[in-house]
Amino acid sequence: MIKAIALLRRKQGLSREQFIAYYETRHAPLIRSLLPGIEDYRRNYVDRTGAFESGIAAIDFDSVTEMRFASRASYDAFLAQAADPEIARLIADDEENVFDRSATRMFVVDETPAALSPDTPSPVLIDELLAERAIRDGLARFARVLDAKAWDALGDVFAADLTFDYGLGEQVGLEALTVNMRRFLDVCGPSQHLIGSIMITVDPGLQSATSRAYVQARHQRAGNSGGPVFDSNGEYVDRWECRAEGWRIVRRDALWQTQSGEAAIIWDGSPAAG
Repeated sequence: MIKAIALLRRKQGLSREQFIAYYETRHAPLIRSLLPGIEDYRRNYVDRTGAFESGIAAIDFDSVTEMRFASRASYDAFLAQAADPEIARLIADDEENVFDRSATRMFVVDETPAALSPDTPSPVLIDELLAERAIRDGLARFARVLDAKAWDALGDVFAADLTFDYGLGEQVGLEALTVNMRRFLDVCGPSQHLIGSIMITVDPGLQSATSRAYVQARHQRAGNSGGPVFDSNGEYVDRWECRAEGWRIVRRDALWQTQSGEAAIIWDGSPAAG
């Protein structure tokens, strides 16, 4: 993250309350609308009560405004946008209503993490736990997508360029995965996929991970809730990546251990797709 700080002085004639009200209700929303690349935008209003004043360096500003950017490239893009003549004019016109523009200062700082007590989890550990939670949620979402036959939602769990092997050989892509799922589950009636005993290893850098999870799938014959069933038991071995849209499976291997019941419930006899 890149952090920039602006020291801003209110326009002469404005009270502290008027300054804060205008900044919060007019200027800050304008900045947000014109410069969407700011990840985090905070205004810290100076309260001079109990302040330590210096005759050499007086407190001559009324807001310490912090802006965080995802990267140096994002910050550079922000500067380029702010320099656009029309955007710069809109900002300058509004600043005339609230700031003493001659006193404005802005600079980039190197921010270090806050010192943690020995009992406080590190940010890396917290991010790793969040990654594990997202992956567990993804596996649970996958089971519900199958049982609801919500095929358009498979992209919420799998990357478009995934590779996979469900025991029918190597296949590529979300479209092929959808065909594979529908070949079996469109034939049967209600199903229930139970995923458990999940083990997750998040790689250093927190951008990729591997999960192993047992799966037990029960399939009912269509139109016969009290009739025969077909059960599959095995394990999903998944490779995950943190993409722009979130954690997605980029590789799946389905390792089937046992199958029992009436196989015709999930197979109509047609040749395997792909």
